[in-house]
Amino acid sequence: MQRRALIADNAAGPQTAVDAVLARFGFVRTAQVPDRDHAFARMQDERFDVVVMPLRDITPAELLALEREIRKDTSVSIIGTAPAAETDLIIRAMRAGIHEFLVYPPSTEELAGSVERLMRRSNDGVERGELIAVYSGKGGLGSTSVAVNLAHAFGSNRTDARVALADLVVSGGDVRVFLNLKPAYDLSHLVAKGSQVDEELLNSILSPCPGGVWALPTSENPEPEEMFDAASIGSILDLLRLHFAETVADCEHHLSERTLTALDAADRIILVTQLSVASLRSTQRSLGLCRRLGYDESKLCVVVNRYQSADVLPIQDAQDLLKWPIYWKLPNDYRLSAASLTKGVPVAVEDPGSKLARSYTDLAAKLAGTAGATAGFAAARNGKGGSRIKQLLGIERRPGHVA
Repeated sequence: MQRRALIADNAAGPQTAVDAVLARFGFVRTAQVPDRDHAFARMQDERFDVVVMPLRDITPAELLALEREIRKDTSVSIIGTAPAAETDLIIRAMRAGIHEFLVYPPSTEELAGSVERLMRRSNDGVERGELIAVYSGKGGLGSTSVAVNLAHAFGSNRTDARVALADLVVSGGDVRVFLNLKPAYDLSHLVAKGSQVDEELLNSILSPCPGGVWALPTSENPEPEEMFDAASIGSILDLLRLHFAETVADCEHHLSERTLTALDAADRIILVTQLSVASLRSTQRSLGLCRRLGYDESKLCVVVNRYQSADVLPIQDAQDLLKWPIYWKLPNDYRLSAASLTKGVPVAVEDPGSKLARSYTDLAAKLAGTAGATAGFAAARNGKGGSRIKQLLGIERRPGHVA
């Protein structure tokens, strides 16, 4: 859907940043006018989905004119901005009918959050997106780093869409550390709501991040793992796919019902490994697990992290050992990775021209270009069936099970 925005007197901040934010919500044209009078004139003749209006020194007559235009077209959403959050001004503007107030100049995250709330209220449909699960059966291989930077690369490649990043490592997830997040809400708040989780609650809890990524981190405090059951995780992933073009899920390293739920539901599984014997043996086991789950081969993508040509084990030997092709190699750049983690930003933000940042961009493009593979019969289960752990261990074998 193509949307239109009208901005008076640069009330939303620098135009380049504003255009980038609006593009993610389907806005194809942004009209800029020098002042409120010109904005009122355009609103009388044209239809806009969002209007950003400066409120500083606004007169009662201008507020009345604004209220009149809002009443004429109830589908238009108004964002008012002013240099300070003055209570009297906000109350008068709200009484006139504006929907959101932001202190000028709003950050891109604040503007994105405001537009997201307005678009949610307009109840426009959103296409069902794709789910990428990032998994490694062994800790220390950099799977969280891959998930965070891959999500950012998806967001950079698709400036017309939003990307979600879900941290499913319920005990000690590090997405909030990698992105320096201090959210008021997290995954535990969604799970605690159980069947009450809906679009409204989901969107209110996500944290907007630079690059068009909305993050769903786990709690900073220890939570009982029992509360994060497979059905809850499956429902949350379904909701994310309904409202985001791409969802990247950082999965736990050990088998659990919620991990299997994410792997089942994923369109692609990124199996993160490194060129060491221990890592490759772990990936061998993961590939065996995926075969036993009946996943389509095209769903599985083995990605070598921290690759360097001087590795003792060549790529060909790794492929021979795994009996599986290497889908991608992410170059080793310890300095850049450490610097970006210290600052809490993706590597492409720290050094956009680096080989590692370009590699993530190319990996995201390759995944997007070849996405759409079937998720296999297991995807339909969505964590609502019997215990998958028991099936895998042979306690409850299902028909067609491959040993």
